[in-house]
Amino acid sequence: MFIQKRTTLLNDRFKNALVTGASSGLGRSFAKMLLDEGLEVWATSRDPDRLFTHPRMHPMKLDLSDPDDTELFAQRILAEVGELDLLVNNAGYGAFYPFERFPGEEISGQLNVLLSGPILLCREIYAHMKARGRGAVVNVSSLASEFPIPCFSIYNSAKAGLSAFSRSLILEAAGSGVVIIDLQPGDFRTAFNEKVCRDISEDLPESLQRTWEKIEKHMKNSPEAEKAAQALQRLLRRPRSGTYRIGGFFQVRMGPFLARFLPQRAVRSFLRCYYGLPRR
Repeated sequence: MFIQKRTTLLNDRFKNALVTGASSGLGRSFAKMLLDEGLEVWATSRDPDRLFTHPRMHPMKLDLSDPDDTELFAQRILAEVGELDLLVNNAGYGAFYPFERFPGEEISGQLNVLLSGPILLCREIYAHMKARGRGAVVNVSSLASEFPIPCFSIYNSAKAGLSAFSRSLILEAAGSGVVIIDLQPGDFRTAFNEKVCRDISEDLPESLQRTWEKIEKHMKNSPEAEKAAQALQRLLRRPRSGTYRIGGFFQVRMGPFLARFLPQRAVRSFLRCYYGLPRR
């Protein structure tokens, strides 16, 4: 008699998950994937009304730009859920400005939302997971941590810091039963660019206007957000700590491969060409 083997669902390993920034983009796709896998999902947004509805979806308000609110939220979610098995630190936004014109409030905003906020959530939730001897933390950094995007200087820096934090935590978490994943997405087709805070002044250099057009073009030609969710799904089925790049073939395969063998000067020259910047 032929017996078909049951496909292993993620809820065999994880029961409760927290996904930040789940109202759109990658976060929305991650939350939907986890719900399809049978998990209970606590999803956050600065505006919970923008979150989609589902019987196992629990919308919550979280403003990562406020460190005090972030710490209180971490304590509150643990008290409400009891046992949290999976944290996906995904929330974020971009800001496109020449650095000399970067608004001060955007510098602090980017660093809080993209770096300090995820670290503060990790501090509470990782300790909870370590005490139980199981769990997984997924910190969504970016390929921009390795291949910076022009005029996204603070975004690049914060994502590089989050990646470094994850790699540090991987070392500390060894033998604890807690998996730490540094997830580095390339471009995916989402509404991310529509929400970018950017310099729209008339005196923006023509070369930087071309750079923005290039960024828009790359986004439109990128894989759908669901592809990112499928990649995370595969990683969580057999979770192992590490850094993982996801996205289109050129960005996550060819780019890093060439960067291993080319001098940094050549890599910078390539990036200037890729984004339509002057070569010198």
